[in-house]
Amino acid sequence: VPDWDEFREQHDGLVATLRQEGVDVVFLDSVEEDGIKSVYTRDSSFAVKGGAIVTRLARSIRRGEEAHVSRSLANLGMPILRTLHGNAMAEGGSFAWLNSTTAAIGRSICNNDTGCDQIEQVLNAQGVELIRVDMSGYSIHIDGHLTMIDKDVAIVDPDGLPFQFLERLKELGIRTVEVSDQDNHWIINCLAVSPGRVIMPRGISNKTASTLASMNIEIIEIDYDKVQLNGGGIHCSTCPLTRESVH
Repeated sequence: VPDWDEFREQHDGLVATLRQEGVDVVFLDSVEEDGIKSVYTRDSSFAVKGGAIVTRLARSIRRGEEAHVSRSLANLGMPILRTLHGNAMAEGGSFAWLNSTTAAIGRSICNNDTGCDQIEQVLNAQGVELIRVDMSGYSIHIDGHLTMIDKDVAIVDPDGLPFQFLERLKELGIRTVEVSDQDNHWIINCLAVSPGRVIMPRGISNKTASTLASMNIEIIEIDYDKVQLNGGGIHCSTCPLTRESVH
């Protein structure tokens, strides 16, 4: 169980770091009672061209977050292009933009084919291909195994990704940096605030740090272990709404 004072302090630290990097931070207008999981805003919605898709969370402990994020997005004036419905299940932590015309979604216990289908309908209408990636075992989100940290660089745990998908990344011209046993595995759950500039939790190994430095990737380390005890990391705790083009 996290120490909630330290939990808040570390989350406040992430917010302060984002603001120092020039990010406009928006908070949810409201959350469910006892909605401590709502801090992981990545999962309840994600941005696509022209607006947002509001997901349908798989786990019962998180049901109800969708209404709060929908109101928050509406109050911001952000169009909601799709709300997942019926028996669809998908969570934003398993959605990843690879480039401007290609995205990936991890199919898992929290992301079913119906959810993928409904997301794909929106993306295909915009000329975007959605790659379905089968997660291993009870792994729930792709951002525990892959995060883009530059226009053509991803940090990955290859043990959690299918070989065919790793080959597809190569075809797309995406270079991968594999974490080692010496790394805090949570470093994969990081956030690029601009191409090649990344906020990570402490615990990167010297080996991986050297590899990233050789690729001109800058790392901003923050303490985030207490928030991770609740089940999510830095990437989970952020839901980018608008970003400048990196073409």
